[in-house]
Amino acid sequence: MWILIVMAVAVITSCGQEILDSGSDITETAPIVFNLTANHPDATKAVKTGWEAGDVIFVFFSGAAAPKHLKMHYDGSAWSSAEYNGSRQTEGALGLANGNVGTMRAVFLPFGSDATVSASGTDFVFSKTYYAYYLTATLDYTVSNGKVSGAFQMEIPDDYVQFFVEDADAQDEAYQLGCDAVIPTGVASISANGTITETSDKTAADDMLGYAYGSGDNKGYLFSGKLTTWKYGSNYYFAKTKTADGSRADYFVTGKTLSSHSAVKLPAASDVYALNGDTPNKGKWVPVGSGITVKLGKFSGEGGWEHFSDFGTWYTCNYGATAPEQYGTKSTFGYATSNATLPTKSQFETFINRCSIVPITVHGVYGKVFNAPSGFVFLPSYSQEQLSLIYWTSTIYENDNSDAYYLSITHGGSISFIITSSTAWACIRALVNQLY
Repeated sequence: MWILIVMAVAVITSCGQEILDSGSDITETAPIVFNLTANHPDATKAVKTGWEAGDVIFVFFSGAAAPKHLKMHYDGSAWSSAEYNGSRQTEGALGLANGNVGTMRAVFLPFGSDATVSASGTDFVFSKTYYAYYLTATLDYTVSNGKVSGAFQMEIPDDYVQFFVEDADAQDEAYQLGCDAVIPTGVASISANGTITETSDKTAADDMLGYAYGSGDNKGYLFSGKLTTWKYGSNYYFAKTKTADGSRADYFVTGKTLSSHSAVKLPAASDVYALNGDTPNKGKWVPVGSGITVKLGKFSGEGGWEHFSDFGTWYTCNYGATAPEQYGTKSTFGYATSNATLPTKSQFETFINRCSIVPITVHGVYGKVFNAPSGFVFLPSYSQEQLSLIYWTSTIYENDNSDAYYLSITHGGSISFIITSSTAWACIRALVNQLY
C-alpha cells in the first residue's frame, strides 16, 4: 500500500515539473520602439519658429482604432514617444506587431500639449477645441525588427495666418482679435484614415482667441485663423477686445495683402494712440468706447500738429452706440440734434477733404474708413442692402430753415450733401462730434 502511494506522489510531482518546465519556454512580445522625429516648417512662415521644450505631437495610426494613439514629447533636444489609450499611457496600447504597415498622421497643437484624445465613433477628437494654428504631416510606416522609424515633415495648413501682439503680461485667452478677412479655425476631428476635419462653427470676423507665447521682451499674444475663401484685398481692420472687461482698441492697415501663411506683428498691446493728439497713431491701437473721441490730423517734421477735426467715433452709428459697427437707428433731424452734438457741414467737408476714404467691413458690417495721416474713423452704412453712408449735419439749409443738410456717400464713392426736411423720418443717423 505504501509503495502505491509513494509511486502516485512521484507521478504527480513529475507531471507538475513538466508543466512548469514547458511554461518556462514562453516569452513575452517585446514592445515596439518608435524612432520618430519631426521637422518644423520654414521659420519665415510662422510666429513660432521652431520646437521648444514641452512641445507634444499627437500621432494617429491607421492600424489602431480610436482613441489609441502615440504622443511624441520634445525635451528641448530630442523626441521621445509613448503609447496612449485615450488619456492613459499604456505600453503596447497600439497593438502593433512586426510586419504591420499603414500610415501615420501627426498633429501638433502649439497650445494643446495637455490635450487628451477620445473616440467619437471611429474618429479621434481632442478634449478641447484649440482655435489656433496647427501643424500636420502624413507618413507611411512599417513595423520592422520591432521598430517604427521616420521623420515627419510638418506643415501649416493652407491659408492659415498668424498675428502677434506684444504684451509682457500676456495670459491665455485674455484678449480676442476680430478681422473680417480671417475665420477662427481649429481641428474638429481626425478620421481613422488620417483625414483632418476642421471646425465649421466660426465665421469671418468672429474673435480669434489670443494664446500667450514667448517670454521676456518677446512675450505676447498669438492669434490665428484661416483666410476667407474669397481672400480680401489689401486693407484690414482689426478689433482687439479684452476678455475681462470688454474694453476694445482698433487698428487699421492699408496696402498690405495677407496671403497663406502670413505672420504679422501688430502694435504692442500697450502701444495705444494718445487721445490728446501729442503722438501719431500710425502703428498704434485706437481706443474704442462710449464717449471716446479720435483726433484727426497730421504731424509735421518739426513736431507740430495740424488738427483736422475731432470725432466721437464710437457714437457714429446712433446715439449711445458703444462700437463703430453698430447701426440701425433711423432718426429725424430733431431727434439727432436733441441727442447728439452734430458736426457742421463745413466740418464734414474738412473731414472728407483731408482723409482718404477706404471701403472696409468691420465685424460683418460694411462701411468706410476715413483715414487721416494720424487718426481714423469708421462709419458703417445705414443699410447693408443699400451700401451708402447717410449722416445728419447740424447745418440748416440757408434758403429754408425747415430743411437741413446730410452727408451722403454712395457705394461707388460719390460724395454729396443732400437737403431734406428736418422733420422727415429717414434712414439718417447722428454722428456725435466732440469739439474743443
